Amino acid sequence: MKLMTTVTGALAGVAMLLGGAGTAHAQAAPPIGFWVTQDGGERLLITAGGECSLADGNGRITTSGSCSWNSTSRGGILTIMSNQLYRPAPIYFNVVWVNQGVITVQGDVFYRRQ
Repeated sequence: MKLMTTVTGALAGVAMLLGGAGTAHAQAAPPIGFWVTQDGGERLLITAGGECSLADGNGRITTSGSCSWNSTSRGGILTIMSNQLYRPAPIYFNVVWVNQGVITVQGDVFYRRQ
C-alpha cells in the first residue's frame, strides 16, 4: 500500500511538472527594422533605440514618436506615442510574426527591407 501511495504521488508530481511546462511560452522579439507592404502603400520603421514611424505610400509620416513593445508568444502590441495629434497620445498596433521577414500589423502584411 505504501508503494502505491508513493507511485501515485510521483505520478501526480510528474503531471504537475508537465502541466506547468505546457503553460510556459517564449516571448516574441520586437520587430526592429524597416518594413513595407507589398504595394509600398505603408512603411514602418522601428529602431532599436525606441523610435518608430509609420508613413503612407507618398512618404508622408502619419504616426511617429517614441515606441514600446509588449510581447506575446507570437507577436505583441507596438505602442507609438504619436506626435501627430493635438497632443502626444499612444497609438496601439497589434503585430504578429509570420516568419523572420514577414509580420502583420493590424492584419496588413509587411515585409522586411534592408
